[in-house]
Amino acid sequence: MSDQPGLPADRPSADLERLFAPRSIAVLGASRSPGTVGNAVVRNLILGGYTGVIQPVNPNAAAILGIRCAPNIAALPEPPDLVVIVLPAAIVEQSVAECADRGTRHFVVISAGFKETGGEGAQREQRLRELARRRGLSILGPNCLGVINTDAHVCMNASFAREMPRAGGLGLISQSGALCTAILDYAKGRGFGFSRFVSFGNKVDISEIDLLRALASDPQTRAILMYVEELSSGPAFVETAQAITHGANAKPILAIKTGRTPQGAAAAASHTGSLAGSDEVYDAIMTQAGVVRIESVEELFDVAQVFIDPMLPKGRRTAIVTNAGGPGIMATDACIRHGLQLAKFQEYTTKSLKFQMPPTGSIRNPVDVIGDAKHDRYRAALDAVTSDEGVDQILVIVTPQTMTDVIEIAQVIGETREFCGKPVLPCLMGMADVSPGVELLQSKFGMSTYTFPENAMRAMAVKCRFAEWTRAPLREARRFEADRAAVERLFDEETAAGRHQLVEARALEVFRAYGFTVAPSELARTADEAAAAAEKMGFPVVMKISGPTILHKTDVGGVKLNLRDAGAVRDAYAGMIESVREKMGADVDIWGVLIQKMLPPGKETILGVTRDEKFGPLLMFGLGGIYTEALRDVSFRLAPLRENVATEMVRSIRSYKLLEGVRGEPPSDLAAVAESLLRLSQLVTQHPRIRELDVNPLLVYAKGKGAVVADARIILGTAE
Repeated sequence: MSDQPGLPADRPSADLERLFAPRSIAVLGASRSPGTVGNAVVRNLILGGYTGVIQPVNPNAAAILGIRCAPNIAALPEPPDLVVIVLPAAIVEQSVAECADRGTRHFVVISAGFKETGGEGAQREQRLRELARRRGLSILGPNCLGVINTDAHVCMNASFAREMPRAGGLGLISQSGALCTAILDYAKGRGFGFSRFVSFGNKVDISEIDLLRALASDPQTRAILMYVEELSSGPAFVETAQAITHGANAKPILAIKTGRTPQGAAAAASHTGSLAGSDEVYDAIMTQAGVVRIESVEELFDVAQVFIDPMLPKGRRTAIVTNAGGPGIMATDACIRHGLQLAKFQEYTTKSLKFQMPPTGSIRNPVDVIGDAKHDRYRAALDAVTSDEGVDQILVIVTPQTMTDVIEIAQVIGETREFCGKPVLPCLMGMADVSPGVELLQSKFGMSTYTFPENAMRAMAVKCRFAEWTRAPLREARRFEADRAAVERLFDEETAAGRHQLVEARALEVFRAYGFTVAPSELARTADEAAAAAEKMGFPVVMKISGPTILHKTDVGGVKLNLRDAGAVRDAYAGMIESVREKMGADVDIWGVLIQKMLPPGKETILGVTRDEKFGPLLMFGLGGIYTEALRDVSFRLAPLRENVATEMVRSIRSYKLLEGVRGEPPSDLAAVAESLLRLSQLVTQHPRIRELDVNPLLVYAKGKGAVVADARIILGTAE
């Protein structure tokens, strides 16, 4: 397994089963002193009901908490499956090696004093990593809280958390141990349970990718929650998470990723690079992987609890049943706001409701059974609504009023969910008065409940999107014919000359080699050459300055449009050269001007690439022209792109409706845009010297009319 950029984790999930379900555990650094980590780990193993053998190791204690101590690893009667290390950082490496000599392969290193301290600590961590790889060991940590498995056959709390969490269907992995303790306390207060709970710390060996695979293979885990500060490998994460979140046995992954900062884009030379901060990179990775990115711990659990019920909706058509009009309106607003659809009932449903509901109620969606409703009226409404073929999921709202029999209504909701074959989500508004119903739904039916309809509807929307993701086909990347060798020769020539930014004329050659439709153009070095090129091409034409250091041509007067005769071309040439030298200096390197056929108007879009140091090429698409950075309406994805990812990338920008056609305009050729993104993906994956790239604009015409590269910039780095 490697944590180096671009190298996927290759550890099978089965290799970590002894980490989660060891038959015996040794605790190095076990302590008799209450309040110490070494004491807490042993205490937690005992009080958690661990079903295996506990072996404290301490040369200065005969016993800890009633369990006989071994003075050292050599004194243990047999090698333990798992060793938990709570020792000073300086002796951790030696201790791991001694345990490995006895046959132990799995370790949890709780000790701090490694990479997080820098200097010698970072060197210790590197030596520990090399030891793990050399000896084929699995090491969790260092600088972590530990690992918990609530499975009744294991009951292992090998951590220094305050207590064992209750069992449940949520698996959690976190890079932060301190956050883990807060999450455990928060989850306890809200009644959430966990299957497996892992703090992985510095990732010396076991990464979040390994742990995702292990939780995916765990039958007790229904949804995976994660907190991560950095990913070990973007491509490996996408590949692993896609395999988990997609298909018939998909499990959702909900992730908090910190580090929403723009600093990573500060030194970029292209539009794409300046727009692609670290947060955009991670958004792209999460989206491609089918991972739901979450903003806060509170939202994490609000969304997570909807997945405790594994049944997925077949569509977005949502029905609401309520005993109060106000909450019904709130739920309706949230339904529309989060992209769901308010279900339209079939005629037989409205007839059934009309027959059984009081005249003061509402038989349309939302169904208002009114305030005096008891469980029998809820049952009638739910029977009618859940039987409707046009309903995919149901939100049931209960507000506590004088005549509300909360427990009986909760029983009806639970029974409805068991037999209707559709997701049913209870929203019992309030705290004290509805708590008996909440307890019944959770304990007897295993159902999650919500306090407010807005939160419930947001979670239902996330579940709908996840259901759609699991059903969508993942098509492989298309491959196009391209003159790869010609592009390599061109790059060799440029780098040999010490040039790392291609002038537009040379950049356009690259796109022609990869099958893009490129506007007709010719480089001219004098006014006469420019006029001749324009006459040969046909008027009107565009003139653009050409030089290796001229990044933003418009800013220096380096673009002239709609030149209609040879005289206008000659005059524009002289004026352009003068303007550029005035604004950039008399010694600016000018190669001439690019004469380009004036293209008919189209929608201006931008394609771009920036190469992330850790994750590789990041593609961008958005509204082009001068508005790119002003509006920042762009989407990002990692290359290589699957075919459906390119289409989704186009649809994800806010201004997508402009491409669909508004006010009588014909729809744009979205298929041509998607194909351009796929060709670009192939280009940058086959040529790692491309560091940054812009196609701005890519002019997109009406459906069936294609898309044309009108301007382009390529910045080269060193070959990887």
